[in-house]
Amino acid sequence: MTIKKIVSAYLIEHGYDGLYNVCRECSCKTDDLMPCDNPSEWCAAGHLVECDEDHFEDDFCIGE
Repeated sequence: MTIKKIVSAYLIEHGYDGLYNVCRECSCKTDDLMPCDNPSEWCAAGHLVECDEDHFEDDFCIGE
C-alpha cells in the first residue's frame, strides 16, 4: 500500500475533503491527492472552505 492510498483512506474515513499546506498556500482534494507526487510533511487534513480574496480564481479551497 502506498502513502497516497493510506492518506486517502484516512481522510475519507474521517470525513475530510483533502489536504492543505499553509506554508505553500496550496491544497488538493481527496480525489486528486498529491498531484505533483510529492507529499509534504506540512500538509494537514482539511475541509472545503470559501476561498478568500487571495484565491478567488481557484476552483476550490481547503482549510481548517
